[in-house]
Order: sequence, then structure tokens, then C-alpha cells
Amino acid sequence: MNLPRAWLAPLALAATWCLLQGAGGPDAWGYDRAAIGDGQVWRVLTGSLVHIHATHLALNLVGLAGVMAVWGRELGAWRVLAAVFSGSALMVGLGLWLTAPELAWYSGASGALHGLFAAGIVLATAVSTGFRLLAGLGLLLKLVLETQFGSGTADLIGAPVVHAAHQFGAISGALAALLWRGWSYRGRA
Repeated sequence: MNLPRAWLAPLALAATWCLLQGAGGPDAWGYDRAAIGDGQVWRVLTGSLVHIHATHLALNLVGLAGVMAVWGRELGAWRVLAAVFSGSALMVGLGLWLTAPELAWYSGASGALHGLFAAGIVLATAVSTGFRLLAGLGLLLKLVLETQFGSGTADLIGAPVVHAAHQFGAISGALAALLWRGWSYRGRA
């Protein structure tokens, strides 16, 4: 089987999710405000790498495949995917820590996946401006609608969806991509 190179980085990310799920899952790695307060600070980042259960993991794997199907050319390089995903995951965790003291726990990659999608929009300079604008408006509309009306995903995973994680992810992904573009451009000058 000859996989395009653009799929190697997301496959490694998916494998990491599966490994951590099997190595304690959200009990060991999920965002847990009390545990973070007790010094387990890695959970700020690793909360985006584990999932509530297999269905939740499967939904996020489909989400990753969808993001890569649309923006794989822009996000397929190891450095880009690692920088944007980890930056978005970290900012989701920090954002929740700083702005949602009532949130006791969080697990799932959806916030960081929103970051990857937003980064794809920013980095896709070879794609038409119209398509990028449409994708950006679609993402913004999704974020607004799910904040106002909720999402059916909560029924699928049996837990509330933390919409703030999606918002933090989208904002941090776009910012990470802008920083990446500036850094890459400076390196070529």
C-alpha cells in the first residue's frame, strides 16, 4: 500500500490517540481541573489527546480524516501538523483553565481539530480566495450555531460538548498558522 506522505503525520496523531486511550484514557490523561491544580499540568495538553469512549474517539478520527481530506496539502507536513495541533490543544486547555473554572473535566480532540481546520484556511494560499472565504464563513457559522443551539454530538457521545474548546481551537489554529506563515516567509527571505 502506497499512502501519500501527507497522511503519515495524521496517522501518527491518530495512533497516539489510540495508544493513550488504551494507556489509561481520560482517567489518566484527560483535562481534570482538580488534578491539574494538584500538579498534573500535562493534562492541560493531553486532554485533547484522549476521548470519553470508543465512539467519541471514532468521531474524532472521522473529523481528522475530514480535515485532512480538505486541507491535507497544507497540513500534511510533520512540522505543520505537530505545531498547529499541539499549539491548538495547549491553547484549548489553557483557555478552559483560565475562563471556565466551573468545568471540572474535558476530553477530546474536537477543539484542536477546529484549530487544524482554521489553520488550513490560513495556509491554503494555493486555493482560491473564494473557497477559503466560504470555508471560513462556514466555520464561523458552525461555531455560532452550536453555541446558540447546541449540537447533536452530545447525544452521540453521552456527554456535553464544550463549545468553548471549539472556539479556542479555531482561534489558536488560525493564529498558529499566521505565525507559521510569518516564520516560513522569514526563513526564505
